[in-house]
Amino acid sequence: MSLTIAHHRFGTVELLKLSGRLTLGDGSSTLRSAIRSAVENRQDLLVDLSEVSYIDSSGLGELVAGFASVTSGGGQMKLLKPNKRVDSMLQITKLYTTFEVFEDESAGLASFGAPE
Repeated sequence: MSLTIAHHRFGTVELLKLSGRLTLGDGSSTLRSAIRSAVENRQDLLVDLSEVSYIDSSGLGELVAGFASVTSGGGQMKLLKPNKRVDSMLQITKLYTTFEVFEDESAGLASFGAPE
């Protein structure tokens, strides 16, 4: 199953709901394009990982590269509801020290000061 992304806007925050496999190839390039678009539009990002069935090192790298792009553009990028497998990868790689992670969509959106 390839990666699909649903986009939802809440004020200056774009919620990206990822579904499928975030891996080398189509998955990482799809995410890269979505992040690039958000940076160009000066949107903060909340990335919902609850429906990501698998993530590899390229997928993690794309999240980190996206974080760097968004923050260098003056924005913020936060993660939402990583499932058990993704959560484990974030723990192992110590990326929890880089990303702010939320389990509740409303709390994640509120952290940007965005309307729900």
